[in-house]
Amino acid sequence: MPRRGFTLIELLVVICILAILISLSVVGLGIALDNRRRGATETLLQNLSGALAAYQVRWGDYPPSSIAELGGRAPNDLNNGAEALAAALGSKKKGSVLFQHDDLMVNTDNDSVDRNLTDWYWGTNELFEIRDAYGYVIVYFHGKDLAKPRKDLTRYRFSADEAELAVAPELHPTTKSFVGAGRYQLRSVGKDGKPGTADDLRPE
Repeated sequence: MPRRGFTLIELLVVICILAILISLSVVGLGIALDNRRRGATETLLQNLSGALAAYQVRWGDYPPSSIAELGGRAPNDLNNGAEALAAALGSKKKGSVLFQHDDLMVNTDNDSVDRNLTDWYWGTNELFEIRDAYGYVIVYFHGKDLAKPRKDLTRYRFSADEAELAVAPELHPTTKSFVGAGRYQLRSVGKDGKPGTADDLRPE
């Protein structure tokens, strides 16, 4: 008796099953990648928090929120806190560099100053920012600037191809007091690249 081939219905069923399996695999890979990025960003924030604690011990205060307070004149008013954070933690003054990760340094607004303001370790006068695992610039405010931040401290561009956004210092949802009052605020805008949404990440 001759061997019967697959019917059209059987072929369609097989194709549907394969499509479902491929879809589940793609979704699973996406979730795994997102979890990896989230975990890497949480680790980064913890490392930065530790570097900020060491900076406070070394200098008696946390890094300022602006390049001007480090003795320079910012060529624009974008990413001011992020640039001051990178410049302060990248300094070779008073000991070893507190944060040195070349692969996490970006210059999303393509700016620079006329000199090395903090004796930072990189070999140019560019004003770098530190990026998270999603590719977005980390937000930083010194505690003294939380209540009444100047406009030049609240303007951020999180990646080179993103629009400028205003970033307000964060309030605790329950107490309505400033997060990190008396110290600093450090935040990743998370997967969506927008501040003030549910996926924002902070050091624990």
